[in-house]
Amino acid sequence: MSRERARPWRNPTPLEGFTPEWLGQFDTFEDWVNHASRALTELTLEGGIGNTVAAICVDTKGRRCSCGHEFMRARDDGSFPIRYFITGTVALSSDQ
Repeated sequence: MSRERARPWRNPTPLEGFTPEWLGQFDTFEDWVNHASRALTELTLEGGIGNTVAAICVDTKGRRCSCGHEFMRARDDGSFPIRYFITGTVALSSDQ
């Protein structure tokens, strides 16, 4: 596969007006270490059929944190608190 070939998934369409419905946050790296396993497991969508969903964690620089080294990066560069959500809302523009 050619490296010059366009890859559309690298250039997603911006989702303007998306507002996460925050469930909580970890103020420090230690909070994440001590409480993430309880806070981020067994999350379900209201009205769902019981399937659990994964939370999306975002640091103060807007980067997604999904594994340990990303949380350590946030700790090292002062990007805590890290907030988390599973759903959000999209505001429709007035021309739609």
